[in-house]
Amino acid sequence: MGYQFLIKKFMQKPELGLNVNFSRLTSGSKDMEIAFASKDAALKKADLGTTAYQIGEDLKAGFSDARLQVDNIFGNLSSVKEITNRPKGALSIYTKLERGIKEKKISSYETAVEYIGDGIGSRVITKSLPQLSSSEIKSLIENFKLNGESLTKEQKILLGKYIYNHPMSTEEADRAFPIFEKFVQPLIEKRSKEVVDDLAVSIAASRIKKGELSIEQIKAQKLLAEDLIKRLEENKFEPLEVLKINNYRGGHGLPEFSSRQIQALRKICGNGVIVNSRPELAGYSKFPNYNYSKSEAKDFAIKSSGYRTGQMNVIHSNGMRGEIQFRGAQTNYFGEYEHIAYDLRQGKNTLGPLFDDYKREISKLSDNKYARYNKYLEECYNYYNRIELGLPALKPKLPKGFNKVLSEENMKKLYEANEKRLADLKTGFAPHFVEVA
Repeated sequence: MGYQFLIKKFMQKPELGLNVNFSRLTSGSKDMEIAFASKDAALKKADLGTTAYQIGEDLKAGFSDARLQVDNIFGNLSSVKEITNRPKGALSIYTKLERGIKEKKISSYETAVEYIGDGIGSRVITKSLPQLSSSEIKSLIENFKLNGESLTKEQKILLGKYIYNHPMSTEEADRAFPIFEKFVQPLIEKRSKEVVDDLAVSIAASRIKKGELSIEQIKAQKLLAEDLIKRLEENKFEPLEVLKINNYRGGHGLPEFSSRQIQALRKICGNGVIVNSRPELAGYSKFPNYNYSKSEAKDFAIKSSGYRTGQMNVIHSNGMRGEIQFRGAQTNYFGEYEHIAYDLRQGKNTLGPLFDDYKREISKLSDNKYARYNKYLEECYNYYNRIELGLPALKPKLPKGFNKVLSEENMKKLYEANEKRLADLKTGFAPHFVEVA
């Protein structure tokens, strides 16, 4: 006797679903052999589907405790607007495991779970800062010091033009950006200070629990500020084990966490944690003219689309593997639909019929034209991030030569219409097993 696990997005629309035939499904046993090396394609698919379903069930079982842990650590912070949590579904797991098999990184249930990594997905959304007035910005520019020295008149003019989005040549913009980046660092740190502090204390608590550190060592090595050590001593924090940190940003974009904050987290994490796991994307190698120090270069990773988030892979206290992202409210919402173009270019097509025109236009873009489109998306990210930091912002326009269906405004419209369509279709949905002979 075998089973057919019917994975359907929505019961009323079976054409949106995916049928996976299992020739052997053993009551959700984790001990089954996963014959990914088998020459039998049908058996490989069966094992993959079974594994995806079982991981999904395990994630649902451990979701409540993982969500509670994230809420306990960050939920009471005055700078946090909201926290969202969700377990990864079987269909999404199935798609990701297919990639893992191609990369030859999966050979057992345990390695499949490790490869998923972000089985529990959490987002900590921080509030925007108050809008700065022109007089406040002028005062900040006058008093700003770059590497300990006041700005020259030329640098002040350049910085002011960049802040207010005045027309600039590419050469001017490249000279202005590193000044702007240093100028805005205190605003970045102000908005994210509470979450970084709580992260640091929770990471420290985890390392103490595992016997890797003691409070005495933290004090002696000055791994935490005194106020954070005091909070550790009060034993009010839940331990959180962090495996990897990526501080994503665009070329002219600002990171979620500043270099100083990443360096502070790196100190308390120790050498066992990977920080910015793709060094080839680091700003030092991509933008050598910006004169980043070698240590600063490791504090962020560049994304050509401007994608920005502080992203961490963690192990929750109940053993579930998860991913926590830290974002502002404006860039978070834009990120919901910005990634669509990238997914399509990567061959990941899970979009409904509303996106047909958009998909067609994206598929027609040459590599050079897609690079120009990515630059436009980065400008949109920067626009929304400026709003989050209380800075003046000028909304970018879709460059000439691109179909208006590719505009940010249309992407948002399509996304919202599709979300409504999906919400309507969810009525009466229930994934289920169908017994077959």
